Amino acid sequence: MPNRTPARRLRRARVPMLIIGAVALTIGALHTTAEAVPTVANPLSDPVPRPEYVDDARSFVAEIDFRSAQSGTSAGVVVAHVATPGTAFLRPDLKVSSIADGAVLRSTTMPNPALAYAEGSGFVSQAGRGQVLVPYDSRVEQIQVAGEGGALVATVDTTAAVRDYCVANPNDPDCRESDLSVDAVTAPGPLFGVIGRPVTITVASTVANAGPDGPTEARVERTVVAGPGITVTPDAPDTTPATLAVGTPQRLEKTYTVTCGQPGPRTLDFTTTVNPRRAYVVDGRADNNQRTTRLTLDCAVPVTINIHPGSEVNPINLGAADVPTAVLTTRAGEYGNPLAFDATTIVVNATRFGSPDVLLRGLGVPELHNKVHKEDSLERDERTRDQDPDAVLHFGPPRDALTPTDTDGLCLRQVHQRPVDADELLRLRHDRSRPLNPCGRLSGRT
Repeated sequence: MPNRTPARRLRRARVPMLIIGAVALTIGALHTTAEAVPTVANPLSDPVPRPEYVDDARSFVAEIDFRSAQSGTSAGVVVAHVATPGTAFLRPDLKVSSIADGAVLRSTTMPNPALAYAEGSGFVSQAGRGQVLVPYDSRVEQIQVAGEGGALVATVDTTAAVRDYCVANPNDPDCRESDLSVDAVTAPGPLFGVIGRPVTITVASTVANAGPDGPTEARVERTVVAGPGITVTPDAPDTTPATLAVGTPQRLEKTYTVTCGQPGPRTLDFTTTVNPRRAYVVDGRADNNQRTTRLTLDCAVPVTINIHPGSEVNPINLGAADVPTAVLTTRAGEYGNPLAFDATTIVVNATRFGSPDVLLRGLGVPELHNKVHKEDSLERDERTRDQDPDAVLHFGPPRDALTPTDTDGLCLRQVHQRPVDADELLRLRHDRSRPLNPCGRLSGRT
C-alpha cells in the first residue's frame, strides 16, 4: 500500500501541469508568430447537419388521441414557432405525409408516441394523447399519419390552423389578404306558375375580389331552400371554383327547375357564398361574403275554359266588343286538371284575360260587366252539359289582350284577396289537345 500512494499522487499532479504548459505555449505562439499560424476550424462550432425539410421557425404541432399504436383520432393542430426535429436516426414507426390538393407534398418518419418500452417485452402499444410535429407549409391542407404496412392511423385537417396563423401573422410572406364579396344575386322568375307544370329559373350571382392581393382562388357555393308547396331541382348545394382578379367581378349562372304543388304564393330562397379556396388567404370581412334573394312564385290552379260556348271553332275577333268565356267547374283529374275547381268562386274584379306575355307583365283586360254569370254551360265538346254550375264571363275588348301575331296563349289570371293566400293567382287555359298546357292555342281567331 505505501508504495502505490506516491504513484497515484504523481499521476494526478502531471495532468494540470501538461494543460498549463499547453496553454502557455499557445499564448506565446500567438504573441510571437500570430501571422504564421493558420486558423484551424473548431469542429464543435460547425452547425449540426439537418434535413432540408426542417423549418427552424415553424411546425405543425398535431395532437392525436391514440386508441392504440395503429388507431387514433385528431385532437387538434396549431402552427407553432418550434423546429421540427430531424428523424434520420430515430425509429420510423409512423409515416407522416403532408397533403395539398390531394397530392403528397412531403413525407417523413418518426417514432410512434403510442409505443412504450417495457422491460422484457419490448415496445408495446398504449392509449393516450401524443404529439406529432410536421414541417410547416402554408399549402398543406391535411396531415396523414400511417402506421406499419401503410395503415392509416389518423387524419388531421390543418386548414383552420393555417388560417389562424395567417390572421395572427398578416405580414408573413406565405400569407395573403383578399376581400371577397357577393355583390348580387338575382332570380328573375315568371310572374306565376301553374301547379304540376315545371318552370325554369336562372339565378345569376356576381362575385368579386377587392384585394389587396389577387388573383385569388375562391369557392362559390350556391344553395336553394324551397318553402312548403313548391319543389326545386337540383336542391343540393353546388360549389363552383372561381379565380377572382382584383377589381374584376365574375357573373355565375345556375338553372333550376321549379314545380308548384299547392296554390298561392310560394317562396324560394337562393343563397350565394364566396370564400377563399386556400387557407393562407385571409378575408378580413365576413359580412359581404354571402347574399340571399327571395323569389315569390304565385302558383296558379289550372282550370278549363270554353271560348264562345256552342261554337266548334271557338273564334276570337280582335275587333269584337268582348269574348264570351265559360270557366268550367271540374273534378280533380277532369280535363287533366290536378285539382278540383268550383268556377263560381272566381273573384271577378281580380280576373284578367290575355296572352301569356300580356299577363306576365301584369296586364290583361277585365270582365266587362264585373259580374260572374252562373250557369250550366256547354262543355268542351259543345254538346254536353254536366249539371254543375259554371261561370260565364265577358272579357274585352280582345284587341287590348291579344295581337295579330299571337298564335298561342289564351289565359286568364286571377288574384285572390285572401287573408292567408294573398296574391294567389288563378290561371286558366283553353287547349283541347294538351289539357295541362297553361295557355292554349287560339283557334278560329279573326
